[in-house]
Amino acid sequence: MVAKTTATAIQKENFKLRFAEIIKNNSNLKDKYTIQFFETAQKSNYVFYGLNGKTINILLALTLEEAEKYKTLKFDWQN
Repeated sequence: MVAKTTATAIQKENFKLRFAEIIKNNSNLKDKYTIQFFETAQKSNYVFYGLNGKTINILLALTLEEAEKYKTLKFDWQN
């Protein structure tokens, strides 16, 4: 059986801060999204919403440099 890994409140807040730093110069995203965290059977996860309440495919809105930083964040945010 796989152990469940849920993120702490600090890890979630750190994710938000790190993501905001990644997109600080991206006018298409800056101040135009929210992040909602939720728990799955194995781990914590998240989804991005636009201000209109619809989900955002975040990779489509990122530059190549931002996408690389986001991939690192996505990989290690619960470690």
